[in-house]
Amino acid sequence: MGTRYLTELANWCREAGLNVVEYDGWKTRARSSGGFDDGKPLCIMWHHTASPKYSAVQNEAFFIAQGSNVAPVANLFLTRDGTVYVIAAGATNTNGKGQSMVFSRGTVPKDQMNTNALGIEAANDGVGEPWSERMIDAYFKLNNKLTEKLGLRPSDLSSHQAYAPDRKIDPAQAGVVQGPWKPRSINTYGSWSLNDMRAEAENRAVVIPPPEPEPDLPPPVPGPLPPPKDDDMLVVALDKNGTAWVGNGVTRTKITDAPVFDRYCLVWKSRFVNTNQQPVTGWPNVVKVDDITLASLGKEV
Repeated sequence: MGTRYLTELANWCREAGLNVVEYDGWKTRARSSGGFDDGKPLCIMWHHTASPKYSAVQNEAFFIAQGSNVAPVANLFLTRDGTVYVIAAGATNTNGKGQSMVFSRGTVPKDQMNTNALGIEAANDGVGEPWSERMIDAYFKLNNKLTEKLGLRPSDLSSHQAYAPDRKIDPAQAGVVQGPWKPRSINTYGSWSLNDMRAEAENRAVVIPPPEPEPDLPPPVPGPLPPPKDDDMLVVALDKNGTAWVGNGVTRTKITDAPVFDRYCLVWKSRFVNTNQQPVTGWPNVVKVDDITLASLGKEV
């Protein structure tokens, strides 16, 4: 039997910024297989309850936790006002039979989703009841906080329809989802596109990083060279003895220390070229030339 019970589940839901109700006995509630195996769950499963829109919240929570003949039906129950009922910390009977699915941390074998997924049941009749923007936001907040805490990607989620397409349609219907996010419908029942669900989860999980600090300026460059003016280019060449010369066509100056020259290149980026008109970013880019070419750099100073 699985030994991992998600006893921090209520705290995780609160960290997502949601109103939370802890259903009595949730920390030890599970299906007959017990808790999850180490490293599980591998994904979050999205459902709707298919309950009438006038259903009492307490009755729905009771059915999911205890009233169904396959209870517990889910780990979490998301109400129509965006409140989260924490139902079970162990594995639940929320998925039934379905196809094998691949997630970032592993593959769920065929018909084994109950022991590999954390299930959320959301209150909606699935046949035309609007999904409020508040409820959609709560669903994504839950998904992204749970995947974060479980070490999963935000897109490690599945709809019940994607797992069991021959018998399930939830969540549905796409055409009555309120707010800026509009999932595509993939069938005549209005089932939400799994690709759209995963993309939106990733989008909502994006954190804009703080601006990088300004890099430290390099130290002042010592030596005989005056700084170039405006867009002046300085030509660099090696004489027959391996000494570097830098010139502008009027004067040229000798540099014998490679580290000093490399610092010039760092400060005056893109200002140095060799006699082949190629950019020079350090000593290895300098070309050895004859005396005539060297003289064309300018008069020695």
